[in-house]
Amino acid sequence: MFTHHGNVKEYILRPLIAAIIGLLVGGLFVLLTGNSPIEAFQVLLRAGYGCESGSNCAVLTTLQYATPLILVGLSSAVAFRAGLFSIGQMGQMALGAAASNWIASRFSLPPVIHPTVALLAAVLFGMVYAILPAILKLHFNINEILSTILLNYIAVYLIGFIPSGYGHWIPESARLPSLTPTTKLNLGFFLALLILALSLIWLYRTATGYEVRMSGDNAIFSKYGGIKARRAIYVGMLISGALAGLTGGIEILGVHFRFVSNFTGSDVFDGVMVALLGFCHPIGILFSSFILGGVRLAAMTGLSIQLGIPRSIGGMIVSTMVIVMSSDGVYTKLREWFLSSVNQLKFSIQKKKPS
Repeated sequence: MFTHHGNVKEYILRPLIAAIIGLLVGGLFVLLTGNSPIEAFQVLLRAGYGCESGSNCAVLTTLQYATPLILVGLSSAVAFRAGLFSIGQMGQMALGAAASNWIASRFSLPPVIHPTVALLAAVLFGMVYAILPAILKLHFNINEILSTILLNYIAVYLIGFIPSGYGHWIPESARLPSLTPTTKLNLGFFLALLILALSLIWLYRTATGYEVRMSGDNAIFSKYGGIKARRAIYVGMLISGALAGLTGGIEILGVHFRFVSNFTGSDVFDGVMVALLGFCHPIGILFSSFILGGVRLAAMTGLSIQLGIPRSIGGMIVSTMVIVMSSDGVYTKLREWFLSSVNQLKFSIQKKKPS
C-alpha cells in the first residue's frame, strides 16, 4: 500500500526529478505574473538553499523546516506500511504540542530532565490519539480516512481540556538547545535524524517491522504466513502517533517556546505528501523533506517578499511534485527520457574527444 520497492539511488532520484518538473511548472505560473522564471528560480535557490555567511544561511532555516517534515513523514509512512491511510498527524501533533507545553510550563524540573519528560508526554498523547482510528477500523469497520480527518478537528477542542498554559513562555530549562544563533534550528533536527535511522533499522531489520510492512503490502500473504495483522496495525499506529506527537513537542520546545496551533510551514497533508514523495522509505522521506522545506521557505522569503510573486506558487510546485511522484507511469517515462538524454550527452562528449 503506497510503497515502492527500489534501490537507494531511486529513492533519491525520484524526488529530484519531481522537484525539477515542479519547478518547470511553477516557472509557467511565474511567467503569467509578468516575472522572469529564470530570475525566480535564482531567487528560490538562494532563499531556500543559499548560504552567504554564518549569519545569513538559508539552508539552516531549511533544515529547521525539514525537521517536522521528516518526523511527520515517517509518521504517515509507518501508518501506510501498516495498511492504514492515516491523515490524522495534525491532530496528534496538536495534542503532543499541548502535552509538552503543559509539562514545560507548569512544572519545574532540572534542565536535561525537563525537555525529556515534556517530549515523552508528547509521545504518549500522540500514541493514545493514534490508536483511536485503529480501533474504529478494526472493530467497527469505520474508514480510517474519515475517522482521522474528523479526529483532527476533535483534537482542536480536546486541547482546551489540557492545562497547557496558553500564552505562557516555557522556561529555559525545558527548551531544546539551539544549534545556531541566527536561526531556530535546534537539537530536534539531530533527534529527527536519529529516529529516521532507527526507523530504517526497525522496518527492514526487525521481525516487528517486517510484520508491519507485510500486513500493509499483502494482507492475504501475511495472514497465511502467520502474521497477526491486527497486532501489526496496532503497533504501526502506536509508532505513527508517537512520531506525530513528538513532532509537536519539538516544535514547541525548540521553535516557538509557547503553545501554538500553527506549526512551522505546516499543513494537514504534510505527512501524506512527504511520505508519497519519499515512497514511504526513510531515505526518500529525508530527501523529500529537505526539498519541500526549502521550496516552502523560498516561496515565503524569496518569491513573495523579494519579487512580490504570490506564495501560492510554492504550493503549485509542491502539488506538481506530488502528482509526478504518485504516478508511476509519469515517473517511468520521465526517468527513461532523463537517462536517455544523459547517455546521449555522454556519447556526444566521448565522440568529440580526440582519439
